[in-house]
Amino acid sequence: MAGKKDKGFFATTETDIQELVPSDPKTWCIALNRNNPEWIKVTAQMHDHAMTLAGVPSSSFYSDARTHVHVMVAVAAYYGFDAGRGSYDSYNIEAEALGQKMIYSPSAMPTVDNRQPLINAKEDLAKLRVPDWLNAGRVRFALDVIKMNAGLGLNRGYFCAPFSLAVLLRSYSRLIRDMRRDPEFAHDLFSFIVDEVLPSYLALQKEYCGTDVGLGSDAWAAFPNMTPDLLEEWVVPYTRRLNDNLKKQNQSALFVAGADYCEMRTDCFSAEIMGQCLDIQRKFMGGAPVFILGMGAWDKYPLEAVQEYLEPLKREGTRAVITCGVPAQLLRNGPTIAIQETIRRMIDAFARDHNISFWLANIPSDTPSDHIHAAVAAIHQYGRLPIAKHLEDIEVEVPEREPLHEFIEKISEGAGLGLEL
Repeated sequence: MAGKKDKGFFATTETDIQELVPSDPKTWCIALNRNNPEWIKVTAQMHDHAMTLAGVPSSSFYSDARTHVHVMVAVAAYYGFDAGRGSYDSYNIEAEALGQKMIYSPSAMPTVDNRQPLINAKEDLAKLRVPDWLNAGRVRFALDVIKMNAGLGLNRGYFCAPFSLAVLLRSYSRLIRDMRRDPEFAHDLFSFIVDEVLPSYLALQKEYCGTDVGLGSDAWAAFPNMTPDLLEEWVVPYTRRLNDNLKKQNQSALFVAGADYCEMRTDCFSAEIMGQCLDIQRKFMGGAPVFILGMGAWDKYPLEAVQEYLEPLKREGTRAVITCGVPAQLLRNGPTIAIQETIRRMIDAFARDHNISFWLANIPSDTPSDHIHAAVAAIHQYGRLPIAKHLEDIEVEVPEREPLHEFIEKISEGAGLGLEL
């Protein structure tokens, strides 16, 4: 925790957790962002970091929706993000509900036990059935988070995309081998997922939460886990098939992280492959020029390659929608000057010709808060609209911030914010 690490604002025991979470944080981000100038927006993937910073045990954070959402919104407000919402371990919910063994840690999110895949032998697939969703695993927790998010103005569902769910049930190595040596079985697995599992789960989200759109996370389908050829053959068709199924129940899905260019060996960077990945991302978004530069080493990649890819859109006057990711390793290790320089380069490269936002990519749990405050300050100050001609002339000022627990105590009283909590 920033500052008084050993105190913690929230409870560290199950008994007191409900009494100590903030009573009503839903307007915090709105109040803090009131009267802000027009600037580039920033949000984050940060479940474990928020949980650790607040001193909340994982047993509550990943099972109690009220605790989860209140903590996530409190930390979002603390950092000055432009939105606050619950964002749990969305990859795990369906797999656990189907019967997949999980590993629970006192200090980290639950994760699939890949030593014991649910589909260990191929005949195991025939034994699987769509679960009684409301009484399976942590489905009610996920539904309650989605419903609370709707109260914060974000009315969309979350699910694990078909390829990533297949990996979690079968394991990555086995699934890739199936795709090569026994494609009929692999197709049977994907068909079960997109025809039975996910439509029924998303139908429940619609009924329980009122969502018409689901966001499917698909990091297992990022490059180089999957080549562009494999993405075209195995991932794109099943995302389309899922959407076709969802149309029958008046729903739709968008897919993120699939085809994300994540080559960590920067000496192997390929503008051609990156372009192919961006083409596939566009297919995931129904043809719209919406792109995610998410989990890759964007502090090291040549951004000119992305500019060249976007040049045809620029010439025709089309503004792409780009989510710019700040790498997790950079956020954790810093230094802050490198974090801010990465942000400046991305704004300088894209923000004048396209509509961009920033996403802090899965902030590690032990990331210093000073690094996140510095990142947000850089995004908002370099990203003041209209974008300045010479960003290098802007000296970013990072405000001094109190520890999280002091911030929460102050804001819970509505100090200076005109809140009635």
